[in-house]
Amino acid sequence: MKKKLDGMIACIDRSPLWVMGFLLAIFNFIPFFRLGQGCVFPYHDQLDETLLTYVLSGRHFLTGAEKFPEILGGINPSGMQPAAALFVPLYRYLDPLVAFLAQYILLFLAAFYGMYFCVKEMTGSSILALVAGGCFCMLPWQPVYGMSVVGVPLALWCFLCLYRKKHLITSLFMLLIMGLTSHLVLIGYAILGIWFLALVWMWIKKERNRLPAYGFLLLTGVYVAVNHRLFAEVLLGRRDYVSHREEMVNYASPLWETVQNVFLHSAQHAESLHQGLIISILVMLAVAGVCLGGKEKEWKRRYVAAVTGFLLLCGIALLYGLCKWEPVVQFKNSCTGFIHYFQLERFYWLYPAGWYLEFMLCFSLWWWIPVAGNGTGTESKEESRAKCRDGEPVQAGHGIRAKEVWQGICKSPVTRLLVLVILLLPTLQEIKVNSYLYMNVNQINNGSGITGYISWESFYAEDLMQQLEDAIGRDMEGYRVAHLGISPAPALMHGFYTVDGYSNNYPLEYKHRFRQVIARELDKNEYTRLYFDQWGSRCYLFNAATGNAWMLGKNTQVVYERLDFDMEALRQLGCDYIFSCGIIQNAEELGLSLLGYFETESSYWGVWLYETGTGL
Repeated sequence: MKKKLDGMIACIDRSPLWVMGFLLAIFNFIPFFRLGQGCVFPYHDQLDETLLTYVLSGRHFLTGAEKFPEILGGINPSGMQPAAALFVPLYRYLDPLVAFLAQYILLFLAAFYGMYFCVKEMTGSSILALVAGGCFCMLPWQPVYGMSVVGVPLALWCFLCLYRKKHLITSLFMLLIMGLTSHLVLIGYAILGIWFLALVWMWIKKERNRLPAYGFLLLTGVYVAVNHRLFAEVLLGRRDYVSHREEMVNYASPLWETVQNVFLHSAQHAESLHQGLIISILVMLAVAGVCLGGKEKEWKRRYVAAVTGFLLLCGIALLYGLCKWEPVVQFKNSCTGFIHYFQLERFYWLYPAGWYLEFMLCFSLWWWIPVAGNGTGTESKEESRAKCRDGEPVQAGHGIRAKEVWQGICKSPVTRLLVLVILLLPTLQEIKVNSYLYMNVNQINNGSGITGYISWESFYAEDLMQQLEDAIGRDMEGYRVAHLGISPAPALMHGFYTVDGYSNNYPLEYKHRFRQVIARELDKNEYTRLYFDQWGSRCYLFNAATGNAWMLGKNTQVVYERLDFDMEALRQLGCDYIFSCGIIQNAEELGLSLLGYFETESSYWGVWLYETGTGL
């Protein structure tokens, strides 16, 4: 019985388990389609900003527009460049939610299959590939960043295939897709940097395989084409404005505390939930090196790769800490241009893929390495199938003598599978409670009143925005609005034109003009002043009463008693109306006219609508 069970698991490990990715996708997205407009996503840096880069780019798709007039009085397309250019047409022809879900589904499948085939290529194990792919695609990565996180295993798979001279057309095509669906400044330079080092290593070893170099050139070319405006600005100085990033101030943090925190938890927008894997990886590497002691070439190659991978992950945390180290930060702040605001530390975006690839590579040292039979690893498919039928454990590839490799370890595939599950249990629990699936199932079962989640419908509040448009009663292209305590994202999604907004690259001159509006309020609140002056990507109506808050919903009951904005400066920006989260008690003194209060049952926001007196 035990022999048959072991043989069955071994045969499953050789089966094409990739089909499970489609079943997992169906299971994952059932709650989203059930909720529809009521589905929930983290809004920070996603619904409130990055998603708008797709929406605005979609509105101007193929128009040749030199400006996006809707936001911040009109900015260059480079100020609202989406992370995945290939998805822009979705937002041109589909409803934003449908486009976003379509993007998420495609990225979910890319995450699963990129990781599945990468682990399969590295280890030969379908079971390890299935587990790795399932974990990776369920991580809480943000779809708005395209393949910048989820495409890392796919890029590695392409490199391995080109290196091993297999699946050449598919690999080159996938690299083309990778370049069109990921962002150069988020992950592209990290992938290209590591790829280049691999090419240097191949050159040192005098390997004559040019295919990886062709892949590198293809991916580089795609990134250059997609980011041609950025290269023109940085390399050729072709910029018709000075970016607000010139005034950004980089902040330092304690070196080793930062290194430790990133090593254990990763960093912003690259959640890997990998803390539960670290001890297991260290133990597997140590025991494999001491107890297994394989002298065979293939086993040694895999062990060296596992050690190198772990050192690379440690190096990424160290690099992040060094980039935040006081001397480095002071140097960056003393520079101007690209060096001043370039974030080299974003190598940590490799973490979500890196840790799961590392875990599976380490566990593969313990997996089905020995080959039943003569140990050559060269038997035919027919012979392998015959062994499966007879209940013999079969390895997908490498001939290593069992007596040398499996000293001191249980040889049962069932036992090893149980060990795999046990080692992953803490991580699986973390993935479950942090996944988008869990959020939406929780929303179905309990609703926003208990979960506290803000749904797509509530955040963008289309019905509320329509009420505001009707109350104003003018063509939206003919006026602009500003927001007080409220994110401009819902208004921009609806089609309003705004004088405020969230952009990581807009004219410094406009920031100064906008600052004049809020200058006296910033003087009352030092934290808010530094937030705006030393960062400034959120160009909002910050003030002393509510600081830099921008998510004040209809239940907050805010009252602005003594706002001291420069209303003339605001009017000069073209602002005709203010959408406020609370009543402005000195509105008359500021020259504002209250047009009414608006909210709907489903909207997160409640809006006091004021006219500035410039429009009619």
